[in-house]
This record gives sequence, structure tokens and C-alpha cells, in this order.
Amino acid sequence: MPNTIINAMKILTSLLAIVFFVTALGCGKPCVEAQYQFSMQESFSPDRDSILVGDTIFMLSSHSTSFRDNSINDLIDFSGSQIGANLRVLSMPTNTNVVIGAMNDFAFLIYQGKTTGNDNLPSENKGLLLEENSSNYELNIGLIAKQKGTYLVSLGNSGGIIKKNHGCEKADIEIDNSNVNNHLYFYENFFSGLPLSDYTKTHIYCFKVY
Repeated sequence: MPNTIINAMKILTSLLAIVFFVTALGCGKPCVEAQYQFSMQESFSPDRDSILVGDTIFMLSSHSTSFRDNSINDLIDFSGSQIGANLRVLSMPTNTNVVIGAMNDFAFLIYQGKTTGNDNLPSENKGLLLEENSSNYELNIGLIAKQKGTYLVSLGNSGGIIKKNHGCEKADIEIDNSNVNNHLYFYENFFSGLPLSDYTKTHIYCFKVY
């Protein structure tokens, strides 16, 4: 199997493993296993395949504090909870077939939400918490390009979210990318011969910085 495909498979395995888990604090009793399955979306703007050094890419996410459970179709109030996710930024360099962490290629502006310090690989990912405003969870992050290159960014799913003051019920949240075009031709060109997985199609956004 070509090295490019092997490396890509390793990266995809890592991407699938980047799930943000929130630990129950002060619950006072054992928590049940995750029993809700929610979905929400994020997007990147402006939706262009290329920007200039100094330009800003915005990552936006907004969802009501009530979620539709994917299995039972009930509307569940999950207000007062901490919803987090790991943002991953990787560079696809032209002189190698291995992606590299590129968090330092960008400066960050946080308009809504906050960082958590949950950065197990700080060159590659940054832990984020959505901000609860009134009846919505919001995330608004600006990534200011400092270096030229071709990049892939993704926001991982959120697992084990605790429903506060309600018996420590848990939920897993899938966070999908909603851009009409996430420019995966950059990904396909870099990982030549590797089929696009469902996770790649729904979670990864690519762009180039000139």
C-alpha cells in the first residue's frame, strides 16, 4: 500500500478519535451512559477555496438549547450544559505527503465561546466551549492566516455532554459541516487515490492561503 494512503489512514483515524468529552463535576451520583444522540452544524465563512495572508476565516455554530434526539425524535431541553469540541488545523505541504499540525499558522479571535486548554496536541488542535446565550449555544471564532499553505480544518464531535440538574443524563452530539462546498479537491489531490470517507465529507473543510 502506498505511503500516502497509509499516512492518510493514520490521519483519518486520529481525526475520528478527536471527540471532546466533558466530565461530570459535582453530580453526587453515578451518571447513566449516553442516552441521547443529537446533531448540530458548523460552517466556515467566507466560503471560498482561497484567501490571502492576513485574511480571516470565521468558524460559526449556533443551535437552540433544545435538541431533537435522533433515535426517539423527542425535543430535549439541554440548557445549562457545557458543549465543547476540538478544533483541528492541519497543513498539507507541497514537499511531503504527511500532514503537519498548523495551529500556529493562524492567530485566533474569539467572539463567542472560549478555549478550554484541552489541547492534547497543541500544534494541531484547540479545545473550545460553546457559549450559552439566552436559548442558544453559540460559537464564533476567527482564524487569521499568518502563513501561506493549503489547510484542512475540522471541528470534532462532542461526547458525554452532561444534562445539568437532571440526573446526570448524557448526550453525544455530532457536529457536521454545513458549507455547500468544502473544497475537498485539495484533500483528494494531497491524498491521491484515497476514497473520501463519510466523516471526511461531513467534517473537513479545506482552503488555500496565498
